[in-house]
Amino acid sequence: MIARLVILGSVIVDQMMTVPRLPERGGDVMGGPVVAQAGGLFNVIAAASRLGMPTALAGRVGSGLIGDLIWRELAATGTDVLLPRALDGDSGCCIGFIEPDGERTFVTSPGVEQTLTDEDLDAVAWRADDALYVSGYDLLYPSTGPAVARLLARLRPVAVLLDPGPLLGEIPRDVLDAVLAHTTILSLNERELGIIGEPVDAPLGIWGRLPDDATVIARVGPEGAWVHRRSEAPFRVAAFPSTAVDTTGAGDAHAGALLASLADGLDLPAAVRRANAAAALAVSRFGSAAGPTSAELAEALA
Repeated sequence: MIARLVILGSVIVDQMMTVPRLPERGGDVMGGPVVAQAGGLFNVIAAASRLGMPTALAGRVGSGLIGDLIWRELAATGTDVLLPRALDGDSGCCIGFIEPDGERTFVTSPGVEQTLTDEDLDAVAWRADDALYVSGYDLLYPSTGPAVARLLARLRPVAVLLDPGPLLGEIPRDVLDAVLAHTTILSLNERELGIIGEPVDAPLGIWGRLPDDATVIARVGPEGAWVHRRSEAPFRVAAFPSTAVDTTGAGDAHAGALLASLADGLDLPAAVRRANAAAALAVSRFGSAAGPTSAELAEALA
C-alpha cells in the first residue's frame, strides 16, 4: 500500500506570462505581467499534498533567490526534503508563455537540481511504502538520468510513475529503457505517444520495454484518458468539462491526483476518473501548481 509519494528530481521556479501569440523569429510581442512560482515537479507535490497525501522531495534545492522561493513553497505544503540544501549554486528556472487557448511554451534553464548522483540517492532513507514519481526531464541530465536508472534497479518501491514529458525523444535510449524496465505506471499524452510511434488506443510496441504488471495511461486532453494493461482490453475514462486557460502542469495534476487516489485505496478506473477531474480543474485556472484541494475535487466529482 502506498503511504508516501517521493518526487525524484527537479523542483524549479516557473516565470510565466500571458501572450497574445508567440512572436516570429526576431520579432516581439507585448505580454502580461510575469508571475514567479514554484514549478517543475513541485506541481506534482502540490497536487498530491492538497489531496492529503504525504510527500517528500529527493532532489536538490539551491541556495540563491530561486532556491529560497522553492524552499518556502515546499515548507508550506509540509513536504519533507530528503537531501541537504545545495550550497554550490541556485535552482533552475523556466520561462513560460501562455497563449489565449491555454497552450504553453517553455524554455528551461537547469540549476543544481540537475546534478543528482548515486551518492545523493544512496543517502536517502527510502521506505518500503514509497511511491516514486520520475520525470523525463531529469532523465536528460548526464548525472541524474543514469543515477535514477541505477537506483530503480536496486530499489523496490510500491509504485514508480514515469511521465516522460515533451522531451521524450531526447532521452538517451539506454537510460529510458533502464527506467521503463522498473516503471509500474507510464503516464504520457498523445503527442508523446506519437514520438515513440504508438497510437493512444493500442500502444502495443511499448510492452516489451515495461514490466508485466505495468499500466500505460494515455492522456488525451478533452477526451479523457485511455488505460492499458497487458493482455486486457483497453478502456477510456471520460474527461470532465473544462475551459482551458492555462495547460501548464495539467499532466502533473493528473499524476499527483492519480497516486493520491491509489493511496486512498481507489481502484484504477476510479483513480483515473479522479485524476481526470483534477486535471480539468487545473487547466481552468492560471498557475503552474493548480491542482485542486480535496473539497474542490469532491465538488467536481459530485
